[in-house]
Amino acid sequence: MTRSLKVDFLGGEAEQKARQTTAIIAVVFAVAVGILSAVGAGASYRAAIYGTTVLEEVGNLPIIADIRRLAVGESESDIPQTPDNRLTFLLMGVGGAGHNGPQLSDTILLASIDLKDMGVGIVSIPRDLAFPLGGGRFVKINHVNAYAEESHPGQGARETADAFEDLFGIRIDHVVRVDFQGFEEFIDALGGIDVTVERSFTDTQYPTYDDKWTVISFQEGEQHMNGKTALQFVRSRHGSNGEAGDFARNRRQQIVMLAIKDRLLSMGTIANPSKLVRLYESVANNVQTDMTAWSMLKLAPLAKGVQTDKVVTTVLEDGASGVLEPANVNGAFMLFPKKQDWSEIREIVQNPFKTREERLAELKPQTEVRIEIRNGTNITGFASRMSDYLTQNGYLVQDVGNAGNRGYERTVIYDLTRGAKIQELARLRKLLDANVSGNIPGWMDAPSPVGSADTSPVERAVAKQNTDFLIVLGESSFGIVNPYGQ
Repeated sequence: MTRSLKVDFLGGEAEQKARQTTAIIAVVFAVAVGILSAVGAGASYRAAIYGTTVLEEVGNLPIIADIRRLAVGESESDIPQTPDNRLTFLLMGVGGAGHNGPQLSDTILLASIDLKDMGVGIVSIPRDLAFPLGGGRFVKINHVNAYAEESHPGQGARETADAFEDLFGIRIDHVVRVDFQGFEEFIDALGGIDVTVERSFTDTQYPTYDDKWTVISFQEGEQHMNGKTALQFVRSRHGSNGEAGDFARNRRQQIVMLAIKDRLLSMGTIANPSKLVRLYESVANNVQTDMTAWSMLKLAPLAKGVQTDKVVTTVLEDGASGVLEPANVNGAFMLFPKKQDWSEIREIVQNPFKTREERLAELKPQTEVRIEIRNGTNITGFASRMSDYLTQNGYLVQDVGNAGNRGYERTVIYDLTRGAKIQELARLRKLLDANVSGNIPGWMDAPSPVGSADTSPVERAVAKQNTDFLIVLGESSFGIVNPYGQ
């Protein structure tokens, strides 16, 4: 009997395994070629910029550093050292290529995360804030990044963060700088963001790329924005209905940043490979940062734990309740701290998790504090205006008048309690940005009336013998209330 022999060259088990192996090898080979091409291109680019060799720069590429971390683990230097249980980020937005002043900071945000309570504090820095250069010279703070990038190409963002550390007295752990194109592409890669527009407004002078103007409008309520619309929302400076100027724009920038955080950490984004690829491309091409992709991924779970009700936003602004005041410096508009020693601004930046109301509450007296005020400046009526301010803050003003001498540069507080209310003295000193002195000025040192009990010169200078503190106002307190009453 003849046995028929059937050979299946296409469907046999061995052939299927062979095809699978071939496919896997092909995929691995393609991926390897892609990675090597990217590494080679990146290393060649860095070598051209820094004047080194391609082989030297291969090891410096972030992707190689990340692979090394995965293989051998993190070193201690990769773990943020936060003795204050806080991470602080400097976030900047610049125009980028094709814009006038491409490296001028259009947006400056300091964002801090409380690693213990999972709170977030965001402080918006106005771009017109005067940055001291020393020797009585100032430049707008939005110029700092441009100067830093010019002197340290490719490192301007980190250099700017270092300069801000010195100015505000804080530690900035990481910095991220993005240009307008990167911002648009990033939002689009997210699939847009959901933003709550607090009030309707129209801007008839929104700048276009060809140095002209166009009209944009936003309606109150929830809106889903793409990259272009979101950029218009955060850049608009001439809106109606109270939305004009940098301070209103700073508030909108904070709203959009929180919307990005919600969208970025949503499961729809994290679980979508195509979105992640587009996000990486937009970040790689349009962002300068001192963070690697690995360090960014490590922060994702941390950001997820932040609750919206634990976010405190602050805008440094001028006005009666603000901490800044405008000035003209050689024809340039700038904003200066009302308290010239920068103490109030540093207090806000160093404690971003406190609201303005919480900060003011800490300075209100916890017991009855009786004070008298003397005007030691040359501004008529300053003591009366300060009396109104201190009364509103819970102090009992018993008498107001003029000092025997004028021209005081610093406000001075004289303690008549002899240390019995030391905590209240500390609050008052901080509130007024004042000195505390035991040296009696000559205009107070009058002889005791005949027949009266021996009293100190300060006690003889007050109207009420139960006064706790005598305050002689100096120019250092001009930033607290407008000395001219305007």
